[in-house]
Amino acid sequence: MGSLDCSYEYLDWQHGDIGEGYPHSGLLNSYIMNPALTIGLSDYFNFTISKAIGIRIMDYNEVPGENQTPHHRDEGTHEPFSNVNEGIFGDARLLLRYLILNDGMQGNRLFIGTGLAIPSKNRLTKSPFLYDTVLNDEGQEEKIYPEHRHFAMSEGTYQWIGELQFFRKLTPPIIFWGVSTSIAYPISESKEGFLSPIRLDFSGTLLTQKIKFINAALGVYMQYKYSGAAQWNGLETKNSKGSVITPGFGFIWTTQNKLGIALNILFPQLLSGNLAMIESEPDQNLNAVQLSLGVRKTFDYIIPFLE
Repeated sequence: MGSLDCSYEYLDWQHGDIGEGYPHSGLLNSYIMNPALTIGLSDYFNFTISKAIGIRIMDYNEVPGENQTPHHRDEGTHEPFSNVNEGIFGDARLLLRYLILNDGMQGNRLFIGTGLAIPSKNRLTKSPFLYDTVLNDEGQEEKIYPEHRHFAMSEGTYQWIGELQFFRKLTPPIIFWGVSTSIAYPISESKEGFLSPIRLDFSGTLLTQKIKFINAALGVYMQYKYSGAAQWNGLETKNSKGSVITPGFGFIWTTQNKLGIALNILFPQLLSGNLAMIESEPDQNLNAVQLSLGVRKTFDYIIPFLE
């Protein structure tokens, strides 16, 4: 099976003064594609390889040339910077799944999976939290930060991935519901000294039968994500912990040639923590919307040596 997931995420973000004398507000827009190929190795095992491709762009609502600081500027992950390797490629993922339980056309299905996230070169090459200390005119110490960026397409760390998925097929009008959970655990620091956080992901899905007037099935989604503490050079990164809950809905169309098309609208809500790993703990406001389009195609092809 081949698939292509395309997503656009809009974050309208504002935070208070972090010692510069004024608040900041801006937009973080992400345009991400994730092509994937799943190969059935047997009746019980399948293997998936995927790769993130895209850009993230920060657009600050500032007057050009004013309020420019080492922390804030208009920028994107496709552009070079002093502490970033630019690019459009994110992590690659290799996943092996095993079908533990399968009741057939109706009933339960249970999958367990494990895999590896492989980082790309588009990552931070130096901690954005480094600074020098100087004395001001009043003899007080001040932190002087070099210009830096806080985000990239990849975190730069190899990560172990574990997942568990349970699905139940029913009779109409609700024909399907499922829950899944996954964990991403960093194996080691990046060569630049960054250790990504442990991440947990829980999600639930409910799917109805086809609704005639839109010729599509309705999907309802709820997702919870938790991120633990990240580290730079052995030191915990401020404000790196956080949790997000994301409700949403979408529509799924299927064609006679085994092509599936899904259009989803999601609304991430910050429960705890902060959007970005900035150097203090200001008040923040966040409004977010995510649009995603997924296309899946099942191929009638058997790899000769897997028969």
